[in-house]
Amino acid sequence: MGFVSGSTDHQAEILQLSGLLYEDIIQIISSRTDACTSQIKALFEDAGVSVVDIQNELHGDAPIDIRQDAAMKQLLEADYHRTLKTMKNLTRTTASESQTAFISVCDRAYMQVSSGAFSYQEAVRMAVRELGTQGAYVRYPTGHRDRIDVAARRCVLTGVSQAAGEISRKNAEYLNTDFMELSAHSGARPEHARWQGQLVDLSGKRTGEIIDGLRVLSVSDIGYGTGRGFKGWNCRHDWYPYIVGISTPNYTQEQLKKLDEPCIDYNGKMYTEYEISQIQRYRERKVRKLKRETMALQTAYDNAEDAGLKTKLHGDYSAKALRLKKAERELADFCKATKQDRDRFREQVYGFGRSEAQRAVHGAKVQNIRNEIKSKYGSIAERALTVEEQRDIIKNKEKLSNADVRKWYLECDKRIPDMINTDLSIEAQARQAFELRNSFRTIARDMMQDVKARAELDISDPNRTFEELVHSKMSRKGLSREEAIKDILVTATKTRASVNKKFGLE
Repeated sequence: MGFVSGSTDHQAEILQLSGLLYEDIIQIISSRTDACTSQIKALFEDAGVSVVDIQNELHGDAPIDIRQDAAMKQLLEADYHRTLKTMKNLTRTTASESQTAFISVCDRAYMQVSSGAFSYQEAVRMAVRELGTQGAYVRYPTGHRDRIDVAARRCVLTGVSQAAGEISRKNAEYLNTDFMELSAHSGARPEHARWQGQLVDLSGKRTGEIIDGLRVLSVSDIGYGTGRGFKGWNCRHDWYPYIVGISTPNYTQEQLKKLDEPCIDYNGKMYTEYEISQIQRYRERKVRKLKRETMALQTAYDNAEDAGLKTKLHGDYSAKALRLKKAERELADFCKATKQDRDRFREQVYGFGRSEAQRAVHGAKVQNIRNEIKSKYGSIAERALTVEEQRDIIKNKEKLSNADVRKWYLECDKRIPDMINTDLSIEAQARQAFELRNSFRTIARDMMQDVKARAELDISDPNRTFEELVHSKMSRKGLSREEAIKDILVTATKTRASVNKKFGLE
């Protein structure tokens, strides 16, 4: 066309920014992954040593030192490098997913503003909320998505578990046995609970038999080698060599059955440990989600230059921080009620440190104050007063002298004209002025130390409805409805001179 359109220019800018975003994410996550390499290796070695020590204790006639056995070391190295490869892949898939989300959200905000459907401030706020909710994802070939922290945790823990399983299998070769006994634990997922505590025949020759009261399964029966099966995603089961005629089962069938029974009372209903664990995981995910959203809003607030946008983002942040504190409190109460250990690691979000936590606590307190003011005196009072003023109102309840209360009321009354939206109709403006004055009058009376005098005022001079005041002015002054409404707006800041003079304020 011989020129660049506004939308094309916008798209070019967003693509350039997303490219920078991609490189930033690659650099940040790669540096953290590299820093964790030695820690991950140590995890593998510790797990391998622990597995061997346990089995040496069970079979003292076949001591093995993993640090000196070449085959064992090779197994550890293979699983370790496979895990690191997956971690590297997480870096690129995360960057790509975040880049796509960034482009999509920016395009949507651009269209919202350019079409006139939303203001610049509202579009930015919605974009921040969406990006904060989405966070950094990893997309798998199956289409499943996980957040980067969840994916990294699963990657390392599953890799370590698989390495330990391979070492146990190698031990079975040393001990010349084809049988492995599966471990068992309460809270196992249903598809794993059906085979935990049983035997596995590595050769597959005696599958289906009963040995020492245990069912003999094949490796395919337990899904070994698959993501959903034994040693798959987040599987906490293990296995150990079992020598028929020498070894004895760790669990009876009755004990295994009890592991799956509902045994935890929560809100009057009995749950299995697995069901309780899933409720806890849900609450932990909720905490992480809210942490990400508060961080996104805080970043947007810090970078915003428009005063109006900063005010709105600050309000959004306080509301989100309150939800975060509530979610954390609900999680703590749930763990206490069900006697579960609270796993702080599962609540962590990268970048949400001590300062962010303290800021969120402060934000939650601010929102609590706002909610209390709004609940008692209405949303118009909450919007009209600063947080400091709201905090003072709560702190000074039934503590101020009559003179101090009157002084506070006069100061607020003077500000009413500046708080009214003059773009509205005369009646809407009058209603705003009326509601503000009623709210200030109620607040002032709540701060009166002289409770008796306050009760007398509530009887002699109660707050009236808007329509009652309109009809009163029409009757007393002989005005039409339209004139009475205008009079309410004009006299919104007029107070009784006799009362002001009584307190030396006239």
